[in-house]
Amino acid sequence: MDLNLTHALVALDQSEASDIIINCLGHFRQFGTSKFTLFTSVSIPYPGGLASADDTRYKDKLEEYRKKLESQGFEVQTVVRLKINAYAPFQILDAAKEHQAGYIIIASRGHNKLREFLLGSTATELLQRCTLPVYLINISVSDESDIEKRTLFCARSCRDSLLNILYPTDFSPVSERAFSVLKQVAPGNTRKVTMLHVQASGRPGVDNPEMLKQFDETDTQRLNALKATLSEVSDVDVRVKIAYGSPVKQILEHAENHESTMIIMGSQGRGYVNDLFVGGVCMQVIRNAIIPVLTIPAPRPHDD
Repeated sequence: MDLNLTHALVALDQSEASDIIINCLGHFRQFGTSKFTLFTSVSIPYPGGLASADDTRYKDKLEEYRKKLESQGFEVQTVVRLKINAYAPFQILDAAKEHQAGYIIIASRGHNKLREFLLGSTATELLQRCTLPVYLINISVSDESDIEKRTLFCARSCRDSLLNILYPTDFSPVSERAFSVLKQVAPGNTRKVTMLHVQASGRPGVDNPEMLKQFDETDTQRLNALKATLSEVSDVDVRVKIAYGSPVKQILEHAENHESTMIIMGSQGRGYVNDLFVGGVCMQVIRNAIIPVLTIPAPRPHDD
């Protein structure tokens, strides 16, 4: 898989959340993105409804978005796909492959539990199956107790997402792929990168002081090697850190306490099994982080 961030497929359900996403897209030029495919999937509930379905309003809305982005200098194409009982995650993946997008941008609902808010469940399912990097924009809700009065907003501006990057790593192959993306986006954009490794509770040997000391020495050398590699392509301030305990808790606490603006991480790690595409750590980070998360998947044998 080519980790190319020049062309993004943007999944839009044309709700209020879609307006927020569109307002964020201008900032993706700093990722090297110059082209967007704006995609909306429309599910027709029964066969007879397909003949009478009208996609005009969906196309009109995407056309409005297209003009806005083209005025900012981006190349834009729009796609509306109507299908009987369409399953949005599958449609998004198919469209990304068909139009040769290098990565996908979608909203993540964060802490929002509103049942009618589509993108939360769509993003979760998408990540389970995706072979492309996925950038998740965290959409939060002002007041979940009152649907009539609630408003949606971007929890953290995408404009600043590259300023202070948190890169958690377990030194697995997928973490190496995430590091390759970090090397792409950091030069010229990033002020600070923290490379974080967590000695996870339950790992064999972590409760043994002598073995833990050996782990720390080895992993510190690995982190410093990554730091040196990044320093060859960027003058960014790089910090290395080893933490202890729950990887999810340590990643989220570091992101909050050190004002991280984005997390770049592999979507599965050492515990990866062939039919479980997204690791538990990555999914829990996505569900609880209030900053954008860019997930990088492992290569799979069937990747083209």
